[in-house]
Amino acid sequence: MIAQTEQQVNRELEKRGIDTIEEVQAELRKRGLSEEDARRQAKLYGLDYDQYLQKYILNKETSTNEVNPVTKITPDLVDYTTEIKDQNNQVAPTVEVSEKPDDNDGLKYFGYDVFNNNPYANQQALVGNIDPGYIVGPGDELRVYLWGEAEFQFEGVVDINGNLFMPNVGQVFVSGTTYQNLNQRLKQYLSRFYSGLTKDKIFLDVSLTKLRPIRIMVMGESNNPGSHLINAFATTLNSLYASGGIKTSGSLRDIKVFRNNKFVSTIDLYDYLIKGSISEDLRLMSNDVIFIQSRMNSISLKGEVNRQGIYELKSGEGLVDLLGFAGGLKPTAHTSSVTIKRVKPLIGRDSDSVFDREIITIDYGQLLQDGVNFRIQDGDEIIFNKVLDKFDNLVTIAGSVFRPGEYELVEDMTIRSLIENAGGLRPNTYFEKLDLFRKDRNGDLKFRSLSLSEIINGQINSDLNLQADDSIKIYSDQELKSLETVSIEGFLSEPKTVLWRENLSLYDLIFMSANIEDLEYQNRILTSRADLLRYQAGKTEYQVIPFNLDNVLDKKFNAVLKPKDKVILYSRDINEVLDKYVTIRGAVKNEGRFVLTDSMTVEDLILQAGGFVRTSFKDSVTVSREKFDFTGNQIAELTRVKTDLPYLLGVQAKSNASYFLEHNDNISVDRIPGSSEQRSVTVGGEVKFPGTYSLESKGETLLGLIDKVGGLSPNAYLGGATFIRNGQRLAFSFDDLFTKRSSKFDIVLQPNDQIYIPESVYTINVQGEVVNPSLQKFIENQGVRAYLRNSGGKTKQAKKIFLTRPDGFTRKIGWFSNPKVLDGSVITVSTKPVKTREREPGKFLENFGTIAAIVSSTLTTIFLVERLGN
Repeated sequence: MIAQTEQQVNRELEKRGIDTIEEVQAELRKRGLSEEDARRQAKLYGLDYDQYLQKYILNKETSTNEVNPVTKITPDLVDYTTEIKDQNNQVAPTVEVSEKPDDNDGLKYFGYDVFNNNPYANQQALVGNIDPGYIVGPGDELRVYLWGEAEFQFEGVVDINGNLFMPNVGQVFVSGTTYQNLNQRLKQYLSRFYSGLTKDKIFLDVSLTKLRPIRIMVMGESNNPGSHLINAFATTLNSLYASGGIKTSGSLRDIKVFRNNKFVSTIDLYDYLIKGSISEDLRLMSNDVIFIQSRMNSISLKGEVNRQGIYELKSGEGLVDLLGFAGGLKPTAHTSSVTIKRVKPLIGRDSDSVFDREIITIDYGQLLQDGVNFRIQDGDEIIFNKVLDKFDNLVTIAGSVFRPGEYELVEDMTIRSLIENAGGLRPNTYFEKLDLFRKDRNGDLKFRSLSLSEIINGQINSDLNLQADDSIKIYSDQELKSLETVSIEGFLSEPKTVLWRENLSLYDLIFMSANIEDLEYQNRILTSRADLLRYQAGKTEYQVIPFNLDNVLDKKFNAVLKPKDKVILYSRDINEVLDKYVTIRGAVKNEGRFVLTDSMTVEDLILQAGGFVRTSFKDSVTVSREKFDFTGNQIAELTRVKTDLPYLLGVQAKSNASYFLEHNDNISVDRIPGSSEQRSVTVGGEVKFPGTYSLESKGETLLGLIDKVGGLSPNAYLGGATFIRNGQRLAFSFDDLFTKRSSKFDIVLQPNDQIYIPESVYTINVQGEVVNPSLQKFIENQGVRAYLRNSGGKTKQAKKIFLTRPDGFTRKIGWFSNPKVLDGSVITVSTKPVKTREREPGKFLENFGTIAAIVSSTLTTIFLVERLGN
């Protein structure tokens, strides 16, 4: 056995039935060993021979099954297993490593659970085919078997000095001998005791039953890092299993092996996990070091993939490789809109940005067609959504047909053809009704009732063409009887239809449909009249049965409803105005319409309108009230009402006024005579003090304003000055005003006027039907024609030429005119209108034929009239 632990020795003793010191000594003699040899062998494997006998044989302190705790990660050291020793060379209890995965929305790290079920734990080491070149050394267990004229069988372990002790024949040095030469060496040695070996009368068989352990180091992100004893034939993968596996913080893609301080090999466990390939698995030697580095990245893959999880990618791998690791996409995956949630990399984040996450949407199908392997970053979360659970060629039929269900929508399919596809109608079908359910453009489900009998009889207008997602419901006689309904409508939040049942009363329907207990509803509903409409068999009209709603609510009248009954409730506004209002205008803060309250006064309305403004005339207001004068022309009555300021301000609790407002009254609050709000104008550009200025008088002019702001600057270009009033440009000559400074050319300012005086722009804009519309440099005294030539001349579609000066004045330029152009002007060449034919080809003959027919008909009529007259 390799590195026998106390637990394994207990199992071996139990198997052999050894319970006493005498039986132990007998077994040692059988193997040709002394107690000193046993002590030396036990020490070699970390056991104290005398302490073990004292603990388990002499004192019987514990049963053979009670041993030091061993974890699920570190198995018994019988096959590729690990033994951790303390400083005193004693076997220490293995610490259980149970790494709790991070909360990743239920996603598991791919590949790490392969170490959960250790295939090498709790099983005997079975040595398979041994490499002939294997060198025997201390710790190897050999079985020697002789048969023929003499028989001899022995199992023993090569001691630390390389000797194999065999009973009755002594010891032989075998360390350093290859497994291929071991048989010949032992045969040569044993032939001194068994002469028949050289005469083919005695035969020898030598085999290795247990291999000696070697010590390796597992470092990095291992569940159980440190020194480990493993089978001499163990590989890197065996060692990872034996050491308890890899933490989720460790990499499965880049596991390095070092030998004699030199890098030997790298193992990618994804090849083993996905392809089952162990071609890179390296057989280890004593003192080899396995280093597990940290994960390179963590990529989450969710949604419609065969294997969701958190994966690790190497440099150069992308989305295609990731999906390969995940087993590909499910058939229900939607590939044209794949969502990637990404955390921006540390390098390149914008310090001004509050958010460091972003969403990316890609078309994976298009990327595949283009041969692009989309690159993925650490921390990416990739989501493949599911295709919509909707068909673009589906129609459904349910109810009284032989094969209800879903069917393919084919071209020109009608309701009748769908019924035929469904096997036809059942014998008890109700022929007067069929329901067609169809979604409108907003996705709302609408339904329409049709006559099934008309469709079956082939009436074209009734048999409609079906659309995608249509649903047909056909009823049976029995089913329709069980679906009889009653309804209520009118003064309700919404109409309601309920299933009819026996003894359903008028009170029940009203109480379940109307908010009777609400006080506002009670004040607005008409209780003196409601109607019950009752269906009359054999007639097209409903019978109207009026009733008093108060009597129903008091249960003085409570009719029992019948199928198809309809109840209609009415509002009181059929006879009176319920939503009463008054309107206030003028010098208040919030003009508009307000709800009329009970006993409302002028002061109450002023308060609701936010109160007076600074210029309000507060002594009285004007009330305009409708007057229905059928004999005269008066349509309203105006009343001057004095305001009660103490009541308005709350000085007294009750108003002294006796004038109360009525529905549709209009109240006007005047301003103090002569008062007005301050009015201002804006001037900007090339003046000394640009800004917004208040008008000092009603007749203030532009020339006075310019003088007020300090006059024009030396760079002012009057030809390009603009005057804006009410959002429109005013055509105005600033040159005439400031050159002649006459009131004839001046203009009176109005509130909100805007004046802007620019610098010279030194450009001319040529636009419209010219070969090259452009902005050209202004040249003093140059005419329109020169600028047109510089733009390549007019096109064939050119019609008229217009010159717009900077002051807003526009004039048409004749073909032989060439006026000078001012700086900042715009030259526009208009477009000829497109000519359209008044008559289409062939229309004349058609119209001529029509006229000829009318004339011929008229002459025939005249001829008949004359004949009848004669």
